Amino acid sequence: MLRGLKFHFDNEYVSEPVHYGPVLLWQIGDIGCDPGYLVKDHEQYCYEITCVVGGCGTISSGGAEYPIRKGQLYLNRPGEIHRIRSDLMDPIRYFYLGFDFDRAHMNPMWTAIKTSFDACEHPLVEDLFDINASFSAAFNEMMTKDDVAQELIRGSIYQILLQSHRAFNRKKPQRYISGLSTEQASQLVYSIINYIDANVCAIEYLHDISNQVGYSYTYISRLFTKVVGKSLQAYYNEKRFDKAVSLLKMGMQSKDIANLLKYKTLNSFSKVLLANHMRTCVVDDIRAGKDGTIDELVATIQKQMR
Repeated sequence: MLRGLKFHFDNEYVSEPVHYGPVLLWQIGDIGCDPGYLVKDHEQYCYEITCVVGGCGTISSGGAEYPIRKGQLYLNRPGEIHRIRSDLMDPIRYFYLGFDFDRAHMNPMWTAIKTSFDACEHPLVEDLFDINASFSAAFNEMMTKDDVAQELIRGSIYQILLQSHRAFNRKKPQRYISGLSTEQASQLVYSIINYIDANVCAIEYLHDISNQVGYSYTYISRLFTKVVGKSLQAYYNEKRFDKAVSLLKMGMQSKDIANLLKYKTLNSFSKVLLANHMRTCVVDDIRAGKDGTIDELVATIQKQMR
């Protein structure tokens, strides 16, 4: 064992990688470092995924240095030079997978995965898919070595790579719902409301919200209606309209507001604005005898037609 390492479970196949269909396994292992230990600069001869399962440290690659901690993943590509330093107070432990692609056995899916790894602009991401569990499953099978172990190792390696592909493309997991408690449901709806309120100008499709909270759109839509008493679409429309009115009052032009709030056309925005204005302000004020509302309506129509 190298000095400065608490333990090192290493499975290296440098002389001849193990073939798992489109994947070539070069190495896989588990390293626990002492405080301040440095894994010195070395050039990657294959792709490598680092999955931090304890402590923290820094990883340097391509002239950039990243603080890295438990629950994060890092991607290195062939030819990159990198090093890892363990923290002095909270030493790092990490799993790693060194691999390449066997182009003779790649289907379109694996070709797309390779392309995404090659083009990855954010090599440090959160492990939202519990990829560490797939590493542990592979290690267990390496110790078992029975007649089905190799197939289970293959499955674990595929799972590591497929979930890493999702993670590095900033996708979030969808969760199976077996039933949330009342408190959990309220917290979920509260998080949805907060997200809409904070991102009303950035939301292009409501289905994007499901990616943010990790539940299917069908589920959160039903839950929202049940808890709030109005549909998710209705709440979003209200918030978008309120923002539009606020921007109009600030002097922003209708076409700019329509673009900012992701209305498909200026005409569709104008119809929404006029309909809401008629429904909320005009009808009530005219019933109350407020003649000045007619002048306000005319001014609103003139603004939206600029």
